[in-house]
Amino acid sequence: MQAIEPTLAEGAAGVAAVLAAGVADALGTERAARWRIGRDGYRPAVEALADGDRILAAVLTSGRPATAATKIVDLWVSPDAPDGAADRLVEGVLARARERGDAAVKWELPEGATAPASAADHGFARMRAPWGAVGTEVTQGLVRWLVPIAHKEPGYYGQTTLFTCGAVAGLIAAERFGRPGFAGETEPDRELEIDFWRRASNYPACEPIGLAVTVQEHLGAGGAVQVALDHPGPVLLEDFSGFDHDFRAELQRESRKRAADLGIPIDGARVPMSEVATRVAAGEQALLLIDEAPMHADPGPHWIVAHAAAGPYVVVEDPWVNRETGETWVDTHELPIHVDDLERLVAWGPDGYRGVIFLSAR
Repeated sequence: MQAIEPTLAEGAAGVAAVLAAGVADALGTERAARWRIGRDGYRPAVEALADGDRILAAVLTSGRPATAATKIVDLWVSPDAPDGAADRLVEGVLARARERGDAAVKWELPEGATAPASAADHGFARMRAPWGAVGTEVTQGLVRWLVPIAHKEPGYYGQTTLFTCGAVAGLIAAERFGRPGFAGETEPDRELEIDFWRRASNYPACEPIGLAVTVQEHLGAGGAVQVALDHPGPVLLEDFSGFDHDFRAELQRESRKRAADLGIPIDGARVPMSEVATRVAAGEQALLLIDEAPMHADPGPHWIVAHAAAGPYVVVEDPWVNRETGETWVDTHELPIHVDDLERLVAWGPDGYRGVIFLSAR
C-alpha cells in the first residue's frame, strides 16, 4: 500500500478525467450519474489511488463556498484495492478539510446504503433525518465534527418555494423554545409553511420586522424576539417602484407599529457577527438575512437560522437545497460558517444593510 500514493483532481475537468479513466464503468450508470452532476463552483474534487494507469479507489467531495464544511459525495473502492484503501482516502479528506479551516465533514449516502466501516472508524455519526427536504429526504447523512461545538441538533425542513425561506427559518428556530411546527407530514407541513409565510410576507420576501412580528406571535409567552436592523426605512424593496414599492413600504410601517405593540425591541446599530456568535453560543437563536452571492455566485436575499456556535464558527440551518448542483439536505443541515464569511454574507442591498432577528427564552 505504501507504494501507491493518492492523487488529487480538482474541478469539473478533474472529476471527468477520473471517470474517463475507468471509474465510470466500475461505478455503473446510476452511480456514475451522481459523479457527473455539474458541481463546478462547489469545490468538486476527487482523490484517487492508482496502480499505474489503473484506478483502484476514489472519493468524490464537494463543498458550498463561504462555508466551513466539506461533503463526501461518494467513496468507491475496487475489489482489487489493497487493504486500507478506503481509510487512506477518508484520512485524506479529513486532512484537507482541516487545512482549509473546515469545522465539519459530512458524508452523504443514498437510500438504503450501509455506512462503510471507515465512516464509524473515523468518528462519523448519523444526523437526524429531516422533516422534509424537497425530494432528497431519502438521502442519509453522517457528520464528523473537526471542531467541538456542543449543541442539540435541530430538526431540518427544506423550503418548497423560492420565497418561503423566512417562514421556514422562523419555524425551525421556534422549535428550540417549545413551539414545534413541522412534523414530517408532507401536506400539513407545507400548509404550515405557506400559512406562516402569508402572515409574515412583504410579498414575496419576508422583511426583518414583519418576520419578527410573526415569529413573536407564534412563540407567544414561550420566547422573546429582538431585531437588529441598521436601516431606518423600508428594506428589500430595491427592485420595486411606484405602487409596488409604496404599498410594501406601508406594510412595513404597519409591521413597525405591530412590533411596538408586542414590545419587540428594534436596534438600529449594526450588529457584528462576533456578537451573533457569542449570543448564539449562550443559547439564543438568530435569523440572518444573507446575500446568497458568496455561496452560489448569484445574488439574492435569503434567511438562514444560526442555532449553535463555538469560537469563530456558527452553525446554521439553510432552508435552500440547490439540487441542480448536487446538494441534498446533508449540505444544508448543521452547516458551519466562519464569522468572517458571515460578515460578507449578512448584508443586502446597495448599502449592505444587515438584518438579524434574535430569539431567546422569555
